[in-house]
Amino acid sequence: MSPEECAPALRPLKPRPEYVQQSKEKDVEPCSVRGIRSPAACTECRRRRIKCNGYTPCEPCTLHNRECVIDLRHDKRKKTHLRELEQELQYYRTFIHQLYQVIGECDDADVNQLVSLIRDGGTKEDIKNTIEGYLQDNTQHPICGESSGKDE
Repeated sequence: MSPEECAPALRPLKPRPEYVQQSKEKDVEPCSVRGIRSPAACTECRRRRIKCNGYTPCEPCTLHNRECVIDLRHDKRKKTHLRELEQELQYYRTFIHQLYQVIGECDDADVNQLVSLIRDGGTKEDIKNTIEGYLQDNTQHPICGESSGKDE
């Protein structure tokens, strides 16, 4: 006997037509489905350590009239958090490299002016613009570091 002759006849697997129509007519809310995890809890639910469904606004915030804000940086399972950290790290790495370059190549007056700007509480943008200005001046006419007396 061949395997086809021994095997019982199986019916095709597909849902009944009335079940498909019923499921299309039902309005199933995402929070009523069991087992679905939200990507990140809102800040209020995270702070209060209560269950959040992950939608904006979530049920607890709607119920208690709270501001519902989801911060995607707290979602450690997504790669967006890692990309943001990587960009921030690259920004500060470039900033430190440029600062090191200005301190090493420019004359003492420029370095003292930069240090006083930092000590006086200058913003990051002001400090970065000053550093970039020094570096542009250095590439246009290299006066920084020439009169240091290293060649003598």
